[in-house]
Amino acid sequence: MGTLIFGFILLAVGLVVRASGKSLGSGGSRVAGTVVTLVSFGLILLGGFTLLSSSVKVIDAGSVGVQHAFGSVSPNPLLPGVRFVPPWSDVERYSTREEQFPPASEQVEQMAALSSEQMGMTVDAAVRWQIDPMAAPRIFVEIGSEEQIRAVVLNAIRNGVRDGMSRFSINEIADRSQIAAVMKAEVDSALVTTPRAGGEPFRIATITAFFLRNLQPPEQVVNAINAKIAQEQQIQTEKHRVEVARLQSEQQRLLNQTLTPEALMKQYLEVLHDMKSSNNLIVLVPTEGGAPLLDLNALRRNVRQQQ
Repeated sequence: MGTLIFGFILLAVGLVVRASGKSLGSGGSRVAGTVVTLVSFGLILLGGFTLLSSSVKVIDAGSVGVQHAFGSVSPNPLLPGVRFVPPWSDVERYSTREEQFPPASEQVEQMAALSSEQMGMTVDAAVRWQIDPMAAPRIFVEIGSEEQIRAVVLNAIRNGVRDGMSRFSINEIADRSQIAAVMKAEVDSALVTTPRAGGEPFRIATITAFFLRNLQPPEQVVNAINAKIAQEQQIQTEKHRVEVARLQSEQQRLLNQTLTPEALMKQYLEVLHDMKSSNNLIVLVPTEGGAPLLDLNALRRNVRQQQ
């Protein structure tokens, strides 16, 4: 609007100067009249260019414009390109690129949340979001500037994280993918609003990605979980030791049942039966404990090695 007013002022001044130049020329001062006329032409051209420039708006790629004037907002968004609007109109621009929370230049925000047992949790989440270019006029009417949109999205993220965490217990915090999906759905639904004057609900922004980067329970819960894991590992170790002892006992029992005098004699006779076809010289030496075998060939080899 300021540019439009400035353009009209230049035109008015140019017309006044032109009239003054004509009067000077008719009064006999042709040189002065000519100079004043040239100045008036310059002012008129500058004023016309200023008015024309106020009617031409360039919308950059990755952004959208909303045309408004005198309290009236155009329902048609201005998409990227060169757009012609009435010179008395203003244009509010919004970025349609993906935005990130938290921004790269800011520190990570640790959000406090409660589990279903009302146990305090600390959540670190990152979100990517963007607005729909076609919804820009309604966003301008209901929300306002781009900074106000970011504030609304931030509140929706905080609310969605807390509502999503309240659906899970401490024992379910290991299922991070399900918790992240519920939180994303809660944040996405919080970004749908109903116009104050009535009408169909519309979406302020869309969540394109949700990352649950860290989920930290209270310190006492972490200590209890670690103690429980250590106890379970100790129980498994004791079970393993008991099982090994049981198997060893069972093996010894089976061995005692198998190695009877009758079984040993049977094996002894089987060995004698197999040696009848052997070329080795075998001597039987009867003793009170049985009839051991003396292998003379092996004895000779041992004697030769000792010599």
